[in-house]
Amino acid sequence: MSYQREQQIAAIKQAIEEEVAHDYLNQFIDAPYIDEDRILLLISSLAGQPYTEHEVKQFVATAMLIQIALDTHEKVTNANENQKSRQLTVLAGDYFSSLYYKLLAGVHNVRLVGILAEGIKSVNEYKVRLYQFDDSDAETFVGHLKKTESAIITKFMQFFGSQPLIRLSEELLLFNRLLREKEQAENGKRSILFEALNKMAYPGDGRPFDQLPHEKKRKLFYICEKYLKESIRALQAAAMSCGNEMLSERIRLLMGRYGDATRLYAEEG
Repeated sequence: MSYQREQQIAAIKQAIEEEVAHDYLNQFIDAPYIDEDRILLLISSLAGQPYTEHEVKQFVATAMLIQIALDTHEKVTNANENQKSRQLTVLAGDYFSSLYYKLLAGVHNVRLVGILAEGIKSVNEYKVRLYQFDDSDAETFVGHLKKTESAIITKFMQFFGSQPLIRLSEELLLFNRLLREKEQAENGKRSILFEALNKMAYPGDGRPFDQLPHEKKRKLFYICEKYLKESIRALQAAAMSCGNEMLSERIRLLMGRYGDATRLYAEEG
């Protein structure tokens, strides 16, 4: 990745961090996750278009804040948190939502507002399906997970005429989400993916994932690895057809890190 693009990503990330910073909220809830790969995808979709650097920054920050607000509201389902933390998480999601409305007002693009609203509606519909996974198979569940991750960026790219990047974006965002879900499960944190896999694999057990015996956990990690490997193949195919060298470079780096992490996990057993 070029130094100029790295600087652009860092500047946008810093601007978002400054927007979402809130001293009181930060005392009780984790700072929101700001996905640099998502920023890179959004910037890439605007490359070569007649927008100023300020406009690009506003467009990208707006889409990122929408995703952050949606992701924050999703955390409210964690029953392990105390009531105050849950209430503040709801308020944080609402607060981040107000920030992207503020940025949208500064963009002065009514059509973009409507398109992103469609994306929000789509994300929420797929999240409902994720939490109604009793009758779903793992393949369907992962498909819904992909849509929750990519619906906003897909609408964004359609609006700006960057359709060739959509497939790559969907696969990259799914791969990153699967990795995060796996890492959360490994670290004893809540994972909606492993909750679903647990119910599908062991419908009569009733125990949460963190209380399962080692062998049952190992089977679920094996299933997750299966979907990660499928995601890798789809991502590599999308990168080859996309022809964006900067994104291809980023994907090669991710593949290398994933391979290192997989080997370490296998060694630790």
